[in-house]
Amino acid sequence: MHLPTLPVSLSQCVEWKSCGWVRRDQTDPDEEPHAILEGVSSNPRQNGRHGPLAGRLVILCEQNHSQGPMCIIFFKFDPRPVSKNAYRLILAANRDEFYHRPSKVADFWGNNNEVLSGTYGLSNALLETPWKKLCFGKQLFLEAVERSQALPKDVLIAQLLHVLNNDEAQLPDPAIEDQGREYVQPFLSKYAAVCVRCPGYGTRTNTIILVDADGHVTFTERSMLDKDPSCWETSTHEFKLQS
Repeated sequence: MHLPTLPVSLSQCVEWKSCGWVRRDQTDPDEEPHAILEGVSSNPRQNGRHGPLAGRLVILCEQNHSQGPMCIIFFKFDPRPVSKNAYRLILAANRDEFYHRPSKVADFWGNNNEVLSGTYGLSNALLETPWKKLCFGKQLFLEAVERSQALPKDVLIAQLLHVLNNDEAQLPDPAIEDQGREYVQPFLSKYAAVCVRCPGYGTRTNTIILVDADGHVTFTERSMLDKDPSCWETSTHEFKLQS
C-alpha cells in the first residue's frame, strides 16, 4: 500500500457552485470521497432552511487505517457573523496517509442534507469523539479562532498551520487504543498526536479554509513534496463565492 498523493488543485473548483471540494483516490475513482467540505452559497437561506455555506458542512473520514487516509479536522462555522472582521468559516485539517498513495485533485460532489453550525473536531471516529489528540488540537484551534478577528489573515493562517503541525503525543488514551486495537500499538506514540510522523506514513497535507463575512474564500494548502517530510510546498487560492 505504498502508493503517492497529488496536491490539491482548485483550477476546476474556483466557483464552488452548489457542491463541494473533495479528494478521491486515483486507484478507485468511484469510491466515496475521504473528506468533503460542502458549503457553497453565500445566501444565508435556501428553500426554507440554511443554505449550504450558512449551515451545511459535511466531512467524511475513512475509519480503516489499512484501507485509506486518516484525517483530523477542526472547524468553526458561524452563518451570520455580527462583525465584518469575523469569519463565517474557519477550517483547519490534516490528511495522514502513506507517502506513496495517489489521489485525484479536488473534485465536485453533490449536495448533502446534513446541517451543522458551531465549533467541532473530527478524526477517524464519530464527530466529537473525545480522543485526547482531538480534544488537545481543538483547544489549540479555539485559542487561534478567538484571536482571529484581531489578526491579519496571513498571521491567522500561520497560527492554524502551527496547530496542525503539533506533534506532542497525547497519551495515555484508552479510546484510541480500543478503536485501533493491536494495529495501532506499534506506532501509537506517533499516531496519538495532531501531526503524525511515522516512517513512510503520516501527515502529508495541511489545509486551511477561511470564508469571511463577505463570502471571500482563502484556501491554503501545504503539501509534502517527493514523499520527503522535510520538503513542503504551500499554495493559496482566493475567490468570491457566488450568491
